[in-house]
Amino acid sequence: MGGVGEISSVRSGRMGGVDPVLEDLKARLAEAEETIRAIYHGEADAVVVNGEAGPRVYTLEGADHPYRVLVERMREGTVTLDRDHVILYSNPQFAAMLEATSESVTGSEFGRFLPPVDSTLFAGLVEMAAVRGHSSGELNLRALSGCIVPVRVSLTLVDVAGLQTISVLTSDLREQRRNEAIVKEEQLSRLILEQAGEAIVVIDPQGTIVRGSESANSLGGGPILLNHFDRIFQLTASDGPLNAKRILSAARTDTSIRGLDVTMRHSDGRRSSLLASTSPLWGKSKELLGCVITLTDITERKRSEEALTRQAEELARSNSDLREFAYSASHDFREPLRQVAVFGELLQVNHQGDLNDEGRQLVQQMVGAAHRMEALLKDLLAYTQAADAPQHEIVSTDANEVLRKTLAVFEDRIAQSGAHVDCKPLPSLEVHELHLTQLFQNLISNALKYRGEAPPVVEVFAERAGEMWQISVVDNGIGIDPDYCEQVFGLFKRLHGGGKYSGSGIGLAICQKIVQRYGGRIWVKSEPGRGSRFVFTLPGGNHDGQS
Repeated sequence: MGGVGEISSVRSGRMGGVDPVLEDLKARLAEAEETIRAIYHGEADAVVVNGEAGPRVYTLEGADHPYRVLVERMREGTVTLDRDHVILYSNPQFAAMLEATSESVTGSEFGRFLPPVDSTLFAGLVEMAAVRGHSSGELNLRALSGCIVPVRVSLTLVDVAGLQTISVLTSDLREQRRNEAIVKEEQLSRLILEQAGEAIVVIDPQGTIVRGSESANSLGGGPILLNHFDRIFQLTASDGPLNAKRILSAARTDTSIRGLDVTMRHSDGRRSSLLASTSPLWGKSKELLGCVITLTDITERKRSEEALTRQAEELARSNSDLREFAYSASHDFREPLRQVAVFGELLQVNHQGDLNDEGRQLVQQMVGAAHRMEALLKDLLAYTQAADAPQHEIVSTDANEVLRKTLAVFEDRIAQSGAHVDCKPLPSLEVHELHLTQLFQNLISNALKYRGEAPPVVEVFAERAGEMWQISVVDNGIGIDPDYCEQVFGLFKRLHGGGKYSGSGIGLAICQKIVQRYGGRIWVKSEPGRGSRFVFTLPGGNHDGQS
């Protein structure tokens, strides 16, 4: 670099009309400007830094042209810092990381391009370099746009003409991080395929298998990669074969197959039932890369469904037989019983005097037994018909109105026993009116029948229980031993003999069959001598008349 010498003394005055001092100063000024321009453009071995005290010139002693070219063109970014961490020099690569130019970076404090957390980390690296002469680590740079650039830095202390500087070499880690992310994503994808419970197969546009899960290998009977799809998976749907041609044809029209029921024929002759789903794979240029095929083995489910179908058919036949029996019991059996009862009553009336006391007692027992048997058959018919109403016929039923009609039926029994019935507002329920009537009739009848010494007191109220309504019928009767609170709902289960309390033991069984039909349940809470609370749940809306 050309130096600036001392200014020689000149005599004052004008020579030929031109001031020689002025001309000399102009020449020296031009030379200084050219020197500064050369330094700025890298044509001289020096660095100019604009500081608060004006431009400062730092010479790079011992530097040569090949070294400068190497630094300027190397892939890594490099900067030279003074002891205050001011950037004395930046090569274009470092400036590019910051989305800036070398001229705009030079003269800035290095910490300007560090997030707060990394500023502390960088200070630690500088301290380590001061002790060891060098240090290295990873940190983040913050570009002018705010973008974070992960870099690996290597710091070295350099003494340049008595000036202590820090040389910082930076390697951009963004590409490395992207590659690591790709590798992790690939590992994750492979792990998902290996652990997927369903068979997942990826084919290319020619139908060749390029990826497959472990479940797909198991379903295919061995390794399936690089085999043609049709060779491994021979699939047939109700409308024809499901092969690679059909799958790729659907993919080219951007059509997916969802849950198609197919049958797979294995090489050993076995057959499996599968659900097939397909989805096309498109590239960035909208070219078809292939297709993902998911095969779910439903063989066991199919067998279970077939078994359930057979059981349902057997149950339907059994129910049909039961209905036929109930019809016979209602008509064929009850008619002879009525005749026995009628003939017995005629015998009592017309031949009362011809019978002794024992004969009259036997006839009376015969008539009573005939009436009880007829009532038993009637209740048995009601039990078999308790769940026969079709579901689609269900409409909203006002429980208040059904209870009012039920109490009207028991009006005489309520009056004779001096009973008091307290009815709270009830909701509308999604049940048949006939079924709700049977529930109320059986429960209120029991409350009036199984009474203690005091007049019966019955309370009916409703509470919300999730999506169901909980209806309670509470009485002050003789109660039930807690050990028998479940048995009372069994068919023909009676806790009391036929002497004092009449009945067939079917009423509560009918109640249980009805509530179970609607997805509800029925139970009782009771203690002997302290009354009973029968509770059942049924679906329904809000309280009648409420929104």
